[in-house]
Amino acid sequence: MPEAPRLTPRPFGSTGLHATPLGLACNYGIDADGVERAFHDHGINLFFVTPRMAPGIEGIRRLIRAGHRDRIVLATTPSVPFGFRTEAAWKACVKALDVDVIDVFLLGWVRGRWHIGGRTWPAMQRLKEQGKVRALGISAHDRPLARALLDEYPLDVLMCRYNAAHRGAEREIFATLGAQRPAILSYTATRWGGLLKPKDGLGPMTAPECYRFALGHPAVDTTLCGAGSLAELRENVAGVLEGPLHEQRLEEVRRFGDAVRATATSRLGFAGG
Repeated sequence: MPEAPRLTPRPFGSTGLHATPLGLACNYGIDADGVERAFHDHGINLFFVTPRMAPGIEGIRRLIRAGHRDRIVLATTPSVPFGFRTEAAWKACVKALDVDVIDVFLLGWVRGRWHIGGRTWPAMQRLKEQGKVRALGISAHDRPLARALLDEYPLDVLMCRYNAAHRGAEREIFATLGAQRPAILSYTATRWGGLLKPKDGLGPMTAPECYRFALGHPAVDTTLCGAGSLAELRENVAGVLEGPLHEQRLEEVRRFGDAVRATATSRLGFAGG
């Protein structure tokens, strides 16, 4: 049987953490056994999980019980709309995972300054000062807002959408970052599967190509993979190991991405570059 393709952790921005270029989002079909296989067979060490993702939680707990906690990066986005809920949200995460520390604690889907302002950010900072989390950040679709918040708050991590159809982060965020930049955790690499289907005589891309595209930008540290099976995950890991897409293919997928992006007609459909 051929050896399974395997990824190697690398620096995750300036956080001091080391994460594989492909992280596993534990909410798309991978069960607890799959989480273990992702780690043991493919080297994946960044797991995006919330207390509601039961199969992923169980797989991570197994890895921790087996003594692998120090090799795993746990990223979570609890819903914390108000500062007084921050500590409770952290407690729910550590209880579900049976850990003492969360590596990457993200304020999910930030839609305005009110979301992180007030008592919320000070409460998040206290968690880090107390050693209860290692890195703080946000996830956001609104790129101008996200970029502004990077200037206003000492964010360790930014989780943002980036794929062949939505490339605006290249100019609005990535190009503006200095050497001491936050870690970039990208997601929606396949645009919820939209890039896996042809459009207007163009495309499609394969799932591995979608991840190779995202990771081809030097600002992206890790992109999340929502593989529905171990076979999909193996294929995606093998693709990532091939490295960035070559220039001719990049030109093709950019044209295809533009055609796909044109189908987004509202903010709910995440229109925008």
